[in-house]
Amino acid sequence: MAPTKPNHKRSLIIGGVLTVLTLICIAMTCMFVYVSNDANQKIDAIRDDYRRVADRRDAKVVRLAEQVGELKQKVDNIPDRTANKTADKVKQVVKEDESK
Repeated sequence: MAPTKPNHKRSLIIGGVLTVLTLICIAMTCMFVYVSNDANQKIDAIRDDYRRVADRRDAKVVRLAEQVGELKQKVDNIPDRTANKTADKVKQVVKEDESK
């Protein structure tokens, strides 16, 4: 039997294919990291916007709660004032009747 010459062509093709696949994986990893970072920045910007909106809403709620408290106090005082005025008028009428 004659010694056969080893065929390196097959090994070179397989090595080249594996090298190309490795480069593709590296490129995809770099793109994923870039896209992920960009998406995280956009998400952070959106969260900041919503945080500002929530802060404005909370401030408005506080102002409205204060206004409601003031109005409630005014409404609660109305019957007292009305009762006092009515009592004063009744006393005045009674005094007038007593003086007659």
